[in-house]
Amino acid sequence: MSRNRRNVKNSRVLLVGVALSFACVVSGHTTDQGIPFTSAGIASLPGRDLCNLQGEFPNRFGVYLDDKKERSVDYRERDGVIALFLLEESLPPKYCGIVDATLDLTSLRKGEETPLFKCHVNSEGRTRWGHVVGLGDNQRGRKRFLAPRLAWRVNTKEKRFDQIKGKAVSCDASGYIVGDGWY
Repeated sequence: MSRNRRNVKNSRVLLVGVALSFACVVSGHTTDQGIPFTSAGIASLPGRDLCNLQGEFPNRFGVYLDDKKERSVDYRERDGVIALFLLEESLPPKYCGIVDATLDLTSLRKGEETPLFKCHVNSEGRTRWGHVVGLGDNQRGRKRFLAPRLAWRVNTKEKRFDQIKGKAVSCDASGYIVGDGWY
């Protein structure tokens, strides 16, 4: 085979490889194994689909923030790592969606504290589930109402979690489903 034919053949193979790689990137498919569920992985998620996280999540829960189900707050926990995600378009059956903001609770959590979604700032009155989230210990279900140790307002306009400081917050720890619960 002449040198020119080999170069043309190699160029075609290279061109096909580049085209396939480009198609995978454009369609959102990559050859990597996903994003690890670590603090660094969690921090890298904004703008990406939550389903890019590696592995299964036996402890997860979500709350829709509006009737159109355009935004939601999702909680995931595994291997001592715990995080909240503000999502766009998190629809069944996968309940993933594009991550707008993350809140890594791993280093903030003390003891048996869990995220609480039925919270409100006392001076503002009740809000829909998920608009104020708290981190508190309901003593493994023995305590229904509690003041969380830490709390955040879910800011959908600025796409972030804003910590609430200097205001009393109350949470209702009843009515959650363990596992794949969505409200």
